[in-house]
Order: sequence, then C-alpha cells, then structure tokens
Amino acid sequence: MVNKMNGKLYVGKATGEDRLLQRWSHYIKNGHGGNKDLKQVFNKKGFKYIKENFKYSILENYNSNVDDDYILERESYWKEVLKSRVYGYNKN
Repeated sequence: MVNKMNGKLYVGKATGEDRLLQRWSHYIKNGHGGNKDLKQVFNKKGFKYIKENFKYSILENYNSNVDDDYILERESYWKEVLKSRVYGYNKN
C-alpha cells in the first residue's frame, strides 16, 4: 500500500488458509492490519485519513498450495525493491 500524501510504502504478506481475504478484512476493519507504524498513523490521524489517503495494490497472488516460506521470501524481495524498510512503514 502507499500513502498518497507522503509516498511512504508498506508491503505485507498474506499466509494461512484464507490468505488475501483474511488480510484485507483486517485492513478494512482497523486500517492498520496490526502493523506498528500504521497503528501510529491511525492513532495520530484517524481511520478517515487512512481510508482517504492509502491506496492498496496486490503485487503477487498465489494459491493456497504455495509454501508460506516462499511467500515470506517474496515479501522480503518487494520490501527491498521498493525500499519500504528505509522510506516506508516496514521495519522488519
């Protein structure tokens, strides 16, 4: 996802049985999906700010037969390529 106001990025993965559906339902419910930095945005600027200024995208999509470790590797790859650890909301 990208914060359209400042260009900061966040890359997250979806694993487990419901994968994408479960992950996106958390963002719809609380705006941060449990991410520490996104929680700070939520607490400081509110859910309305997140709904209006964050754009969500799917970088890759896999079926449930793909190993979770591979998905973790791909998440790390995208964090590196997009520099979301340095300039975004990813700290891990």
